[in-house]
Amino acid sequence: MTSFRELKAYLDNAVGWEEVPNRSRGRSRGGDHWRYQKAVPDGRVLRTKVSRSLNKEIGPSLLGHILRHQLETTMEEFQATSSGQGEDPRAVRMPDVEPMPGWLVMRLIHTVGLDESAVRALTLAEALAAWDDYIIRLAVEAQHATRPRRR
Repeated sequence: MTSFRELKAYLDNAVGWEEVPNRSRGRSRGGDHWRYQKAVPDGRVLRTKVSRSLNKEIGPSLLGHILRHQLETTMEEFQATSSGQGEDPRAVRMPDVEPMPGWLVMRLIHTVGLDESAVRALTLAEALAAWDDYIIRLAVEAQHATRPRRR
């Protein structure tokens, strides 16, 4: 049988679940449950709560309801994540890349004239190099335009 301790371990280990304050009419209260929520990509918010009586067992029908309707996971994923051996496979991991500043994206699209999909494909270093090339090219063109012609 599964205990509330395992449910709390799952929620603490799974990506995206966060504990929310236990509030009643705007006031903080202790309460007999921890409350958790998780925003999912389709815009819904999953919610569940865990009894503070961590040693109590969760009955099979209640556990099935929690897994299917509140956590939207399988028993295998639940057991792996609650034991710390797995991660939620639906978790969205952001790549470890440095984000491109908004001003640079706008300059590359509207000033330099690059296509938006081309800008998305650039790394930060490539985007900065493209902007530098554009500025240097403008400076060279301006220098040639102001230089007097020899006769």
